[in-house]
Amino acid sequence: MVQVTKQSVQQWAMFDYLSKKHRFQSTINQMERKYGMTLAEFEKYIETSEKEIFEEWDDNIEWSAAVGMLADVLQSIEEIKRGAIEVIE
Repeated sequence: MVQVTKQSVQQWAMFDYLSKKHRFQSTINQMERKYGMTLAEFEKYIETSEKEIFEEWDDNIEWSAAVGMLADVLQSIEEIKRGAIEVIE
């Protein structure tokens, strides 16, 4: 039987969430560089644009998802830092 401490699980979870944070932040940074604006500004731009461009709508979906997931990941990281982790079977 392999035994694992709660601290080891906590460290593994932190590494996993930090990796996710990096991935989502990279997507956000990439989109901000590509369009030269924030997500909120971009959403206003595509909603008022006369011509629908599929790539822009596709990027909006990806960008919005990254922003939402980043918020969730940051919350989880803070919970792990506080030790608010429960190991279940």
